Amino acid sequence: MERLYHETNNLLQQVYPNLSRLERAKDQNEAEFEMQSLQSQLREIDTNCDRLDMFVSKEIPQKRPTAKMKVDQLKADCQRTHMALNAMYAKLMTRWKVVAEREELLKQRIVRSGDSTAVTMNDHELLVNDRLQHSHRGVDDLLNQGVEVLSSLRNQHLNLRGVRRKMFDIGAQLGLSDTTMRMIEKRTKEDWHIFLILSILFCIFMYAFYRFWKG
Repeated sequence: MERLYHETNNLLQQVYPNLSRLERAKDQNEAEFEMQSLQSQLREIDTNCDRLDMFVSKEIPQKRPTAKMKVDQLKADCQRTHMALNAMYAKLMTRWKVVAEREELLKQRIVRSGDSTAVTMNDHELLVNDRLQHSHRGVDDLLNQGVEVLSSLRNQHLNLRGVRRKMFDIGAQLGLSDTTMRMIEKRTKEDWHIFLILSILFCIFMYAFYRFWKG
């Protein structure tokens, strides 16, 4: 079992440099060649992992937990490599599709109905289109960040309310004076006011940015 485990682990280590070659592929043909090679390596690793599972089941009870942990870790690394390979290949396919569409746009002729005038899509228009797409993605990212910030502020508010209740309960159990409890309540209200002010300011900023972006 140990020999098979080390062989399989070495095979997995050999996959990583090949992933780098796939990422540097110049065209789709080269990428498909690297992809097939990587898939073949991973299939061999998967087969070895199945064999290792059989060996683990035959191990003596004292060694079985350690052997199973090693094999499970190897299988998890292999699964992550599968996912990385698929994601990288999909990314490459998307990149080449965009390049192909851009080249097609450069060749495209838009002929008006009943008119002999032809309009050619030039590099400047493509550059403007790319910038608009980046701008849209940037605004989407900003809005998503805004939603995350508001959710974080809301969670902080709920946490503050929970802390306030716990503090009052603890204070009652410890017999704190009314003055101390009032000071704690005052501080809690101040934190709540700060939360409200920050939320309002953030909403104003997002609205102003949206109006500015929409022109």
